Formats: sequence, C-alpha cells, structure tokens
Amino acid sequence: MQYTERYALDYRFSGQHCFPTRLPGPLMLNLLWLLLPVAAAAGWFAARRSAASRPDDFWSHSSNFHEGLNELLNESTALPGELFDNLNDTDRDTADTHLALGNFYRRRGDVNRAIRLHESLLEKSELGPQVHSAALLELANDYDSAGLLDRSEETLNRLIETGERLPDAYGALLQLLERERDWTRAIEVASEKERVTDENLSALVAHYYCELAQSAAAEGYADEAKELAGKALKRFSQSARAHMLLAEIASAGGDYQLAVNHYDQVELLRPALMPDIINARFKALRSIGDEQALRAFIDHIDGRRNAYSVVRTTRTVIEELDGAAAADRFFKKQILQRPSLKGLRDWAQDQISISKPGEKEKVQIIHTMLDKVVEDKPGYQCGRCGYLGNTLHWRCPSCSNWDTVQPIIGVEGE
Repeated sequence: MQYTERYALDYRFSGQHCFPTRLPGPLMLNLLWLLLPVAAAAGWFAARRSAASRPDDFWSHSSNFHEGLNELLNESTALPGELFDNLNDTDRDTADTHLALGNFYRRRGDVNRAIRLHESLLEKSELGPQVHSAALLELANDYDSAGLLDRSEETLNRLIETGERLPDAYGALLQLLERERDWTRAIEVASEKERVTDENLSALVAHYYCELAQSAAAEGYADEAKELAGKALKRFSQSARAHMLLAEIASAGGDYQLAVNHYDQVELLRPALMPDIINARFKALRSIGDEQALRAFIDHIDGRRNAYSVVRTTRTVIEELDGAAAADRFFKKQILQRPSLKGLRDWAQDQISISKPGEKEKVQIIHTMLDKVVEDKPGYQCGRCGYLGNTLHWRCPSCSNWDTVQPIIGVEGE
C-alpha cells in the first residue's frame, strides 16, 4: 500500500505493463494535473466492474487502478462500452467524471467520443443548470476542435441564452469570431458582454474597429477607413493603433501636418512603437517643408536614449541636412548611450572604408559576422507567451492576446 501511494503517479506505461520511474519535479506536477481527471474516470470505471466485491477491494489492489488507467490511456483501445452503457445512470456525483473524461478524449483527438459524452449530460434535465452549462461549454469546445465552427457558435449562443457562465461563453465566442475575422459581429458581442458583465472592453473593441479600418484602407476606401479608425478612438481614446492608421490615411491624402499630429500621439501613448513610425514620421515632417519643426524633432531625439532604428533613420536625415561629420557625431553619441549589436555592426561597416590596408580585412570579417548574428535575431516578442517574430502583430499569433507583442529593446534588439 505504501509503495502504491508513493509511486502511483510515477508509472510509465508500455503495452500492458507499468514501470515505476522517478520524474523531474516540474514534469511530474504537470503529469499529475493531467492524470487527476483520468484517474477519477479510471477509478469510477474500475469500481463499476468490481461492484460485486467488497468496497475496499479497489483501494487494496492497485492493479485495478492501473488496469483501468491503462485501458483509458491506450491509444488503440476503444472507449469501454460499459461506460456508455451506464450513461443513463449518470447522476450529479459522476457528471464531473463525464466532463473530465470528455475533455481528456478531446485533447487526445477523439472528438466524437468527447461530443457523445458531453451530449449525454444535456439529455438529463435532472442534473441542473450548472452541469448543463458546463456541458454546453465543453461541447462548444468539442465542435471547435472538430472544425465545426458554426455548430460551436450555435452552442455558445445556446449557453448565453441560459444566462449561465456568461463570461466564459462570451469569451469563447469572441475568440471564435476573432479566428473567423468577423469583426463586425465581434464588436456586437463585445458590447453585449460589457452590458451583461460590466467588464470594460473598450481597448478590445477599438482593435476590432481598427481591423475593419485596415481592411477598408487596403481596398482603397479611405473615407470609410478614416471613419472606422475614428470610431476606434471614440471607443478608446488611448488607441495608438488608431492614431497610426489615421496618420497613414492623412499622409496618403497629402495632409502631412495631420499625420505628424497623429504620430506625436503614438509616441506619447506607446513610445516603444517609435521604430515602427520613425520613417513615416520623418517623411511627413519633410513633406510639410518646415525645417524648424524638422530640426526641433531631431533635437528631441538627440536628447534621449533611442531604439536603434530611430538612431539609424535620424542619422541619415542629419547627414542630408548637415553633412557626414555631424551625422557621425550623433551616431557615436547614441550608440554609446544604448549599445546594440545592430549599432556595432554599422559602426564596423563605417570603419571598413577608413581602416588601414592590413586591418581592413579583419574589420570586414567582424562586420560580416555581426551582420549574420543580427539577421538571425527577431525584432518583436510577446510579453505574455514569449512568441518571437520580425513583424509587429497587434494580436499575438501564438497566444491570441492583444497588445502584447512589442519591439525588442536592448543589446540584441533595438
């Protein structure tokens, strides 16, 4: 008994045999959480099969536990028929077991079995609203996993109509609509969720409007895009994304002063986005033709530590205005304030032309090596899941959270 209690969750399954092994601490904890619902289901099933024996027999003979667990975990074994034969006997005490086992089969890829288990709970009205709402939510997840998005949405709407588990139901429905890129419907659902749950989703709704505005702009409907981006700002006044869109629309329409005003707001709201707007911002400033405003912005940049893309672009503008010497002084000052691999690479490139003949090859090798290192470095990272990429995503492609992907600032980034 002591051996079983100590090592029951440390078994590695192979065919019909179990071999005890000691797992690393974090891995064992993860395995424990995975196996708890499975163990409950296995215990229920094994107990049903040995109902004729004494109640203590199951706990006195751990082989029953392992036999039931093996039967459930074995990929080649069909779901025990007895489990389905006794669905009519399901009561409140075993409903959680059915839910957990259905979730287990969905995660394993047996979606049909998961659907059958969760649907069986909906057929028993005596289980009450809590069990029914849980079954509806899991059934929607089953349909989602099977790619039946319409049925998943229909099931979530059924759950919302019951008034149970509304935050979960609305949250799942919004995630579904986001994947379908149905932004108009997502705005409606998010607004409804706000009314029902008192949750503030203004920032999220602003992103939905920005998605619509971005699509309209890409299709050439500038006025519609401007209106939608304006709705985003009206919904959430601190939307840096909406200001970026409005700046791009203004620049495309020749209103460069308005574009500069919106870019000023982007820097104020999200300074980390400066690398993404610096080129367009300088273009708008130069298009206005106000050299005083242009130099004032350069002085603003010179007075602080900057991301490397900002430094590189500003260096180019200074060189065009005041010559290479002034640009080099600015560049050296900035890379000393915030060293980076990109800065070191470009500094090495500058040294190639002024190096002595015997040193030029060595500097060239250093520059080539740094260039390869920089090429392999991602420019953006999600602060929630750690996703790495080279493109700014307003919604993380990995964890689907909004506003969590930021430019990487530091020695290996900007």
